[in-house]
Formats: sequence, structure tokens, C-alpha cells
Amino acid sequence: MQTWAKRGIQSAFVTGGLLMLGTGIASAQENVNPDAAPSPVDAGVSVPVKVDQNNLGTPVKSLNVPKIDRTISTDRVTSAVPARSAAPVAHPLIKQAAGRLQGTAAQGLFRGNTVQAHVDVPIDICGNAIAALGNSEAAGDCTQETHRDGTIVTNGAGQALAGNVVAVNHVLPIQITGNAIAAGGNATTNTTAEQVSTTGGDITTNGDRGAVSGNVAAEQGATPIQITGNGVGGLGIADAKSTADTVATSDGAVVTSGKNSSISGNAVPIPLAPLAEVNGNAVAGAANAATESTQTGTAKAGGITRTDGDPATLAGNIVEPALAGPITVDDNSAAGAGNSTAVSDTINKSTAGGQTNTNGTGSTGSGNIADAPISLPTAAGGNGAAVIGNALTDHKNDATSTAGGADYTVGDKSVLSGNIVDAPPATAVDVCGNGAAGGGQAAGTCTNDVKSTTAGYQGNTGNDSVGSGNIVQAPFAAPAEVYGLAAAGAGQATGTANETKNVRSSGQPNAQDDRGTVSSNIVTAPTAAAAQVFGFTAGLVGNTTTDSKNDTSVIAGGAPKATGKEGSVAGNIVQAPTSTPAQVFGDGVTLVGNNDVVADNATKMKAGGDALTTGEKGSIAGNVISAPVSSATQVAGWAVGGGSNVYSVTKNDISSVAGGDVDSNGDGGSVSGNLIGAQAVPFVPVPGNSVSAAGITGSDTTTATNVVAGGNSASTAKDASVSGNLIHVPANAVAGVYADAIAAAGQASTATDKVSHEQAGGNMETVGSGPLTAREMTVPVEAAAKLAYIPIEVLGQATTAGTDKDTQLTGEEAPSTLRATQLKGIQLPKGVDSLMKADEVPAFHGIDKLPVNTLPNPADLAAMAGQLPTPALPGVAKERTELPTGPGGVANVNPNVQGLPLGQVLDAAKGLLPGAAAERSLPGIPALPLLPALPTERSLPSLPLTAPALPVPVQLPALPTERSLPGLPLDGPASISGLNLNPTQGLVPHTEERSLPQLPVNAPALAMIDPANLFQTVTGSL
Repeated sequence: MQTWAKRGIQSAFVTGGLLMLGTGIASAQENVNPDAAPSPVDAGVSVPVKVDQNNLGTPVKSLNVPKIDRTISTDRVTSAVPARSAAPVAHPLIKQAAGRLQGTAAQGLFRGNTVQAHVDVPIDICGNAIAALGNSEAAGDCTQETHRDGTIVTNGAGQALAGNVVAVNHVLPIQITGNAIAAGGNATTNTTAEQVSTTGGDITTNGDRGAVSGNVAAEQGATPIQITGNGVGGLGIADAKSTADTVATSDGAVVTSGKNSSISGNAVPIPLAPLAEVNGNAVAGAANAATESTQTGTAKAGGITRTDGDPATLAGNIVEPALAGPITVDDNSAAGAGNSTAVSDTINKSTAGGQTNTNGTGSTGSGNIADAPISLPTAAGGNGAAVIGNALTDHKNDATSTAGGADYTVGDKSVLSGNIVDAPPATAVDVCGNGAAGGGQAAGTCTNDVKSTTAGYQGNTGNDSVGSGNIVQAPFAAPAEVYGLAAAGAGQATGTANETKNVRSSGQPNAQDDRGTVSSNIVTAPTAAAAQVFGFTAGLVGNTTTDSKNDTSVIAGGAPKATGKEGSVAGNIVQAPTSTPAQVFGDGVTLVGNNDVVADNATKMKAGGDALTTGEKGSIAGNVISAPVSSATQVAGWAVGGGSNVYSVTKNDISSVAGGDVDSNGDGGSVSGNLIGAQAVPFVPVPGNSVSAAGITGSDTTTATNVVAGGNSASTAKDASVSGNLIHVPANAVAGVYADAIAAAGQASTATDKVSHEQAGGNMETVGSGPLTAREMTVPVEAAAKLAYIPIEVLGQATTAGTDKDTQLTGEEAPSTLRATQLKGIQLPKGVDSLMKADEVPAFHGIDKLPVNTLPNPADLAAMAGQLPTPALPGVAKERTELPTGPGGVANVNPNVQGLPLGQVLDAAKGLLPGAAAERSLPGIPALPLLPALPTERSLPSLPLTAPALPVPVQLPALPTERSLPGLPLDGPASISGLNLNPTQGLVPHTEERSLPQLPVNAPALAMIDPANLFQTVTGSL
């Protein structure tokens, strides 16, 4: 067994071409002279193998597998590898050749260039029990520790093609411990295992005053594989108790420099630190399997990267991809005609890369940073699946994954230098705490705490530069998860999950620039998303139950900040943040069976943030284009059943925010400090519905939602040109189907309490002076449609209850009185008829002394002199001298004046007549100072039988002819219900500014606006 293993592994390396150039690997225990020049080529593979405390059960007897403790490498096999020594000594011929080169002219040919490639694969197989038609038992205390030093120090300063480094420092430990496998027998293990594998070190070189010197390309890998504590039973019993810990590191800083050089001091570190684990799983087929395990894993690769390109050409640049994240299949339970149980606790930490620093001052194409760190923790744990059997799990998982770090660079007085490009996706994929049963019972239980982070703060400068100090980033934060689900077909299933998730991608971009050209601009498109399905049950002739909690935080990017003072095309910001969660939770669907759902969701999401910039005394500087989109799509709290009982109790609290306030300054600038925004809030809520067919369903849902896109906008543009203008298009649309109940030959009920706040954009404020400066224009669009609290019954009973409080804000809030007098445009209220002409008068608000259904009081009319919109009350028309009496006299007169009580008017008039005077002898009333004496009936004007009805409730005191109605004054402001028909009148133009145009009052109204269907407001003028 020992000889077979040794020769087999050796043959694999030979056929794989791993005997690289016959080179050796220097031993970590050798005494190395630090003053000696390093070997130009150092490459090799080392495989330390340790096999111990394993047992094999056969029909004859139980056998202990022979021990193996060897290192297999491209150099030679050593016996009894000591702790912390994974590398064999170098081949004698290689050492002899290297020694002869020391101090010779031939050594100078290498100029400090170094190629180092080390791959270490420690393997630990310990404490496993295999029962093959017999019983097996293993108890192990297993340890393995290896180390290789990968430190590199060289120098290429003042030389050409010198001091460059190509390095691979990779450790791939494999731990296979504490597993129990039963095939026709019983297998039992109780094992404690520890594996520590380290490599790497700092890489230091220099390319100052060189040409193609001091560059570094280094792969730093720590990728442990762990297969521990699993129990597999087939026609037997497998019982595994295991504690396992694995540590793998390949860390070290990369430090170089390319000052006063050309194509030097560039660095390309590639840190990789994913863990791969298959631990604590229990699988039983016509057997029993049980596991109880604790496992921990740590992987760390890379570190800080630092270089310099001041001053230089194509120097001091950094390109850094990185990958971090545990990938685990832990503590799952599966049973087929058997029983399986998995209980576990898992803790993993993965770190790849770190902070990057460089400098491109006074350079060309130098000091730039491009990185793409990826954080991808992935786990499938705590799941139970049973087919004609029982499967139970209880899983706890704590995972931390970090890739990349903060970026710092300088591009002052340079060309195409000090720029940052960042694409840092952070996510988390989890399948946890689910139960699925077919003809059996399954229970999945999971407590999951995951943190996933990429990149960080990004800062640079571009003072007095051209095309420098810019930042382009695309942060992406998006967990994708399925947990707490239960599905049963002819069985029973339970899914229980308690989830805590924190996902963050990148940080604040900060670009500072004075007197730059095409410098310190920021383009950012942060995306926050959450595709989550949890607390969901489905049954077909089965019973399902779930109780799940979710606490998720997702943050993408940060608040961009830029300056472009005295610059040209500088300090501008373009941002397109999106926050779009998509969640399905708290739902139950069952056809024949029982279903109980309890779900609690708390989600907080944010993409981007406040944008702050300045373009003072700049040209095309300090402008902002912002297009945030925020939504919150959720299908929650549904109870759907056919011939079943389904109940859902759901709580929901979600906040989704994209972008924020925008602030700029264009004082003394040209085309500077302008803000253009398009904020969108598409919101589709569908919570709390209940549907029953020949069954009973009930939904109890409480939901609170906050959806915000953008915020307030402010700018200044004093003594500027085409600056400080604000143009916004906020759009806010809500379409919901919620709190409805449908019953067909059954009973369906829902009690839904819903509170939501949707906001697109915010207030706008700008001040300034100059041509086409400090203007505002906003075109808000708002729509809402919903089908809510509707019971539908078809030979059944459907009930709905609850509350609905929805706040929808689009664009600016209702302006105050002071602000209304300063508007530079026309804002139409919702109630204005789209067919009303600009010179039509719908109502005379504020005039409370006109009589309603009564004759006027002379004293009141006298007090109103000068208050009506005409210079004086119109006199009584004298075109006619008689009443147009016909057969029946005045009693037959039937004017079509809406709301005028003719009978009351005539009765009141009779009260003014003398005793028995004839109709023709009506005396005048001299007491009315503003009206002429009342004429005889022949002197009264005829009633305009075709005149339009006067608006209610205000009615004119007299019945003048159409000719006597006052005209709309054209020489003064007309104000109706706060509507300024000549909004530009009275506004004094700024100095040296053209006069503002007057609104033509005889123009048609904005006929495209129909407030009965859609609210649109257009304000502002440019």
C-alpha cells in the first residue's frame, strides 16, 4: 500500500510534465545568504502526503491502514518530512551550477530578473473508517503543517530589462479526515484534525530610472480543499463525529517602483483565496447515517500592493484581479429508505488582496489602477431530503469573504495618469435550511451569517493634468439565495432558516482636481440587487411548514465626490445607481394537505449616494447627470390552497434607495454646475393575497416599504454662462395587486396592513446670474393603479381587512407661498380642465360678498367698489327698454342660468313694489349709489337664453347681457386659484439678460394634460 501510493503519485507528476526543467526547490531550512543574488529560475511542485489512523473493516477482520508520511516532489522523495518543511533540498547539480555563476560575468545576463513558481499540495488522510461487509472504527488525532518561503528581493534600478519578477506561490492543501463509510457493515469515527499550509512572502523589486524594469506579475494562491466528517451508509450504519480545521495562506506584499522610468514598476498581483469544502453530510440508503461535526477554514492570499510612477512613462500601474469566498456543501442530510441526521457548526474566512497605492505625478500613462476583486461565498448547507425515509439537519454557518481593498493614486501634472477603473462584484449564493420529502419526513434547519465585501474607498487627484485622476467604477452587490423552503409530496417537510446577510461592493469614489483638462471626472453605475426566495412552502398531498427570518443589507458604491475648479471637462459626475430587490417569501401553496408559513423579512438596500462636485471658474465642469432607479418587487404573504388548509403570517420591512442629493457649483463658469436628473420609481407590490378552492386559506400580512430614487438638487452659478441649470424628469409609478381574497367553494381571508413611501426626485434650488443661467425645468410623471381589498366569492366566503397608507412624492413638494411668487414657469394644478382656455375664468375665489340666491345688499355692493376685476361695476344695459313679455307675462320667462332661483328673485322683487302699483309703475331705488334707478320692466334687458351656465356656488347679482360682462384685464397679472397666467410678468431680468417672454393669454391651454388619468406637471423655463 505504501509503495503503491508513493509510485502512483510520482508517476502522475511525471506524466503531467511537472518535472520542470530539472530545477530544484530550495529548502526552507537552508541557510540563505541575503547578499547573494537569487537564482534566476526557481520552480517546482511539492506534495507532502500523510496517511494515518485509518481503518478498514472486512468480513475477516478490521485492518488499520498502513501509515504514509512522505513528500513527493519534482526533485526527490524525502523520508519523514519534519513539521514546517514541505520543500526538499535543491538538486545538487542545480546548486553547484548556481554557485559557479556567482560573481561571474554570466550572472549579469540575468540582471536580477527572477522566475519563481512554487506549488505545494499537502495531503492529509486521517481518522477515516470504511466498513466493507464488516465493522470499522477509527479514532484519530491528526495534524499536518507545511511551509515554504516565497520571499523575493531583486533590483532593476538604472537598467534596462532588469529586476522583473514572475512568481507563483500557491498552496493547495487537501484534508480528508473523520469520514465514516458503511457498506454492509457499521462504520464509526471520532476524529480531530488540523492542517496548516503556508507559503509566499513579500516580493520587492525596483525599476527606477530603468526601461522595462522592476515589473511584477505574481499569482498568490491559497485554495484549501476539505472533505471531513461525512457519514455515508448503505446497508449499514455510518456514524461520524469530527472536528476539522484547515488554514492556507499565500500572503505577502508586492512592492516596486518605476520613478523616472519607462514601462517600469508596474504590478500585476493575482491573489486567489477560495475554499472548497464538503463536510458533515449524512447520506443513508437502506441504512442509517449520522454526523456531528465542527469545521473551520481560513484562506488568505496576497496583501498590499505599492508602486510609483513619478515621473515616468507607462510606469507604476497596477492591475489586480482577486477572488475570495468559501464554496461549501456542508451538513446536508439525505435518506432513501433509511434515516439520516446531520448536526454541524461551520466557520470560514477568506481574504484575497488588499490596499493598492501608486503615483503618476508628472507622468504619462502612469500611476493608473485597474482592479476586479470578486467575493463569491457559496454554500449549500442544512438541507434535508427524504424519500421513504427520515432526514434531519441542524446547520450553523458563519462565512466572511473579502476581496480587494481601498485604492489610492495621484495624477497631478500628468497625462493619462492616476486613473482608477474598478469592477468589484460582491455576492453570496446560499441554499440553506430547506426540507424536501417524498413519502417520508424531511427537516432542514439553518442559521446563516454571511459577510461578502469587495474593494473599498477610491481616491485620486488630477491637478494641472490632462486625462488624469478620473474614476470609472461599476460596483455590483447581489445576494442570490434559496432558504427556509419546504416541499412535500405524500410526505411531511419542514424548512427553517435564520439568515443574516451583509453584502457590500466598493466604496466612495473621490476625484480631486484643480486646473485640469478632462480630469477628475467620475462615472459610476452601482447596482444593488437581491434575488431571494425564502419562507416558501409547497405541498402535494402532504404537509409543509416553514419558519424563516431574513436580515439582509446590500450596499453598492458610495457617495461620489469630485472637483473641477478652473478646469476644462473636469469634475463632472455621471451616475446611474439602481436598487432593485426581487423577493418571494412567506408564501404557501398546497393541493390537498396542510400548510403553515411564518416569515419575517428585514431588508435594507442602497446604491450610490449623495453626489457633490464643483466646477467653479471652469468650462464644462462640475456638471452632474444622475439617473437613479429604485424599486421593491415582492411577492409575499400569499396563501393558496386547493382542498387544503393554508395559513401565512408574514412581516416585511424593506428600504430600497438609489442615489441621493445632488449639489454642484458653477460660479464664474461656462456650461458648469448644471444638473440633469431622471429619477424613476417603478413599484409593484403584491403582498397578502388569499386564494382558496374547496379549502381554507388565510393570510395575515404586515408590510412597510420605503422606495426612494434620487433626492434634492441644488446649484449656484454666479456670474456664469449656461450654468447652474436644473433639468429633472422624476417618474413615480405604482401598480399593486394586494390584500385580495378569492374563494371558490371554500373560505379565503386576508388581513393586510400596508404602509409604503415612494419618492422620485426632490426639491430643486438654484441661484445665479448670467445668460441662460440658474434656470429650472421639471417634468414629473406620476401614476398609480391598484386592485386591493377585493373579495371575490364563487359559492364560497371571501373576506378582506386591513389598512393601506400610501405616500407618493414626485419631484418637488408643494411650494410655499413665498416660492410660488418666484416661480419662473407655470404650474397647473391637478383640477384644471384640459380644455380650459388661458383667458377663461372658472371661479372668483376670495370674493365672499356676492349674494347667493338673494338680491344684493346695497351696502355690501358699495363696499366692494374697486375690488372686482373691472375698473367699476358695469352699468345696466340700455339697449332694450322693455321686458320681452309674452302671453302669461314674466312668469313664462325661463332663463337657462344654472342655479338661479327665479321664483325667489321675483318674490323678493315684489316685496320692493309699492302697495298696488301696476307693473309699469315700478319706482326707482335711489339708495343704490353705484347702480342707476331701477327701470320699468321695458327698460330691463332681455335674458340671454343661450348664455352658458354660471359656475356654482358663485352667481352674479344681476342679469347683464353678454356685452356687459367685464373682459379679462390684459394689462395686469391675472390670478385665479393661485394660478399665475402671466408668471413672467413682474420678474425683473438679471443684468444684461434679455427680458422674459409674456404668456399669450389667448393661447390654448395645455391640452395634452388630462389630470383625470395622469398627473404631469411642467415647470420652469430655460
